[in-house]
Amino acid sequence: MSPVARSSGHAGRALLVGTSAVIIVMVALFVAAVVFSGRDSGDVGLGDQTFQGGNAERLAAEIDDRGPIYYPDVSGRGMERPIILQHLGDDDSRRWYAFLAYPSDRNADCPWRWRPDDQRFEAACDSARTAPADGKGLERYPVTVLDGRLNVDLNFADRTTTTTAPPTTAPETGD
Repeated sequence: MSPVARSSGHAGRALLVGTSAVIIVMVALFVAAVVFSGRDSGDVGLGDQTFQGGNAERLAAEIDDRGPIYYPDVSGRGMERPIILQHLGDDDSRRWYAFLAYPSDRNADCPWRWRPDDQRFEAACDSARTAPADGKGLERYPVTVLDGRLNVDLNFADRTTTTTAPPTTAPETGD
């Protein structure tokens, strides 16, 4: 006879402990998914809070040659927030404008079209609707130039805390 006695029931207990651990991990992942699914991208705090537009000098030259640049949904939300990037003047560090690429009471099927001869934008769905070259009066986003690189603050309104509704336009920048 062996000096170590055989025991029974260990396999059943090991299976129970392993199954319980898997269930606990799955429930924790489900709860985390539910909690984070209801948050806006600005709430989660991952990544940059601004859209990195690129080299200001290169972009200013491109806009001067071809007109304002249309960026389809830079927010990552799927056509919720396409923007137009505009530069006016000769100084690459000033007079940058970014604004919603369509009238705020319409959707992305009605984008602003640049009319270079008139130096204004016109709504594709209604030629009577126009906007100035700097997008004044439209939903705008602050643009800054830091070390020759553009940053467009798409979450400006989300971070503005007031006792009233947040502004629909960004403050004047670069003028």
